[in-house]
Amino acid sequence: MRIRWWVITILVLSLVASLATGSIMLWRLFIFLTALLIMSYVWMRINLRHIDGRVVRLSPYCQVGDRFEEEITFTNTGKLPTALIEVKENADFPGYKSTATFHLPAQGTYSWHSEGVCRRRGLYDMGKLIVKITDPLGFFTVKEKIFDSKSITVFPTTIDLPFFQVIPRQEVGPSKRRWFTAEPGTNAARVRDYISGDNFRNIHWHTTAHTGNLMVKEFDPERAVVAYKDIWVVLDMQEATHCGEGDETTVEYAANMAASLVKKYVGEGKKVGLMASGERTYLFIPEASEEHLEKLMTALAVVKADTNLSLDGLIEAQEDRFEPGSAVVVISASSNLQAPLRRLVSRGAQVTAVLLDGLSFGGQTSAVDTARNLVMGGIHSYIVRRGAQISKALDSRYLLNPIGYSGMVR
Repeated sequence: MRIRWWVITILVLSLVASLATGSIMLWRLFIFLTALLIMSYVWMRINLRHIDGRVVRLSPYCQVGDRFEEEITFTNTGKLPTALIEVKENADFPGYKSTATFHLPAQGTYSWHSEGVCRRRGLYDMGKLIVKITDPLGFFTVKEKIFDSKSITVFPTTIDLPFFQVIPRQEVGPSKRRWFTAEPGTNAARVRDYISGDNFRNIHWHTTAHTGNLMVKEFDPERAVVAYKDIWVVLDMQEATHCGEGDETTVEYAANMAASLVKKYVGEGKKVGLMASGERTYLFIPEASEEHLEKLMTALAVVKADTNLSLDGLIEAQEDRFEPGSAVVVISASSNLQAPLRRLVSRGAQVTAVLLDGLSFGGQTSAVDTARNLVMGGIHSYIVRRGAQISKALDSRYLLNPIGYSGMVR
């Protein structure tokens, strides 16, 4: 509570003058001011007990770029009117402010609408109201906090990806656009040197004996019927691999692309699962319902790059979740992807890597070499740079040979 300094000054001066002069009029003035002060204080305290604030939000969810609206209502349940009420909502929502100044009659209500723009994904607390009440004569001001705590979840931005395919189609024949994989198929297309993580069942023993080096068979999926059971989106949120500032960070790009992918495939009726490292491990078994999509979007709204767990550690811990025939899209800014992705391939998964180029976000690691190594190992790779048009960067129509680093250029 705060009392106006000039009130104290007048009260003290009237008391001093009364004592000094003995004037009955001055004594009466002092007593009148004291009684008035006490009455104003009691009035204000009574008002404070009978004022209630509530926040009504139209929806607990919104998406980056959307507008949201809330309604705040204050009610005076007492029999005395209030003089002046100032309300400020103390929300952690970026760029949002809601304030109002009003009077409340006895048994009266006051409501106002407030709008804001969702600027950044996340979970935000709303409904923390700071109320400042002034008595009718302006002698006292008191601040109180009213907690009608509510939360709003802002989903990441989603981009339409009409041409992205978890298993990109390739041209038949010996053109430069053909790709090869170490996954089992019906026809071996060639052999290559063994890479850590390759399935031992694919070792070509005749060539191994001839060359003295372990060699594995690669298969051309264009000669086999390629199908997948489920789609997994794996999000690498190891803190040390991410970079950037503000909204232009590899973390935000990764979350946006993951959200776009789950929305695309759940919308197509596919079973989609999500796995992400972060301040904790997020794991959602593949499903294909709207309720499941909401859960995935909620997780992607709050996930942060706040872990030391590497992608390799994440996949190793959850390896049994990936069944043969699953399609796996890994989104990462790391350069150490060969071992974990080969582990997935060895389980019979169809793997696609979406690589965030840290160099373009102000970091020190380029994704080009990583993409080259993955493509040479038969794993589709896309590179996404800062400022890129995501729908174009993830367009399977422009998937090129390993020299073109798959998906980076036309």
